[in-house]
Amino acid sequence: MKKLCSKVLFFLVFVPLVSLAQVPEIADPHLNDIAMVRPHPQYGAVIIYNPNICQQIGAACGFFRAHEYGHVSLGHQFMHPGAYPAQREAQADEWAAANGRPQEILAAYYLFLNGGSSPNWKVYGHPQQRAARLRQYAIKYGNWVGP
Repeated sequence: MKKLCSKVLFFLVFVPLVSLAQVPEIADPHLNDIAMVRPHPQYGAVIIYNPNICQQIGAACGFFRAHEYGHVSLGHQFMHPGAYPAQREAQADEWAAANGRPQEILAAYYLFLNGGSSPNWKVYGHPQQRAARLRQYAIKYGNWVGP
């Protein structure tokens, strides 16, 4: 964990991050996920999202897009994809809980609570665990509007 923190700190201090407002969002109906961030030579990063899945999950899509902005803000797109995946995802969830819209956070909470989430439990945890973490993060940052 110390190694991960020092790497994140390195990227936050020494790697100039692109303004989040300049990160393009690209709709891709063929994406086999809700959203993801990719490095980009011109913008530093782009966020790709599946508009069909977003339409199905409604307001929760905003949480997932905020989650991807968390990856960008934390410099994760510069890290090797296999490096600390569970910690990176938890950090992006925490960033989204701190900076996202409360109603979108609540929608994601209910999505997770009802079993919706990535099937990769090794990285994201069981959906109910992710719901509980998301709630704790949002409470911590004063961004919780749910029960």
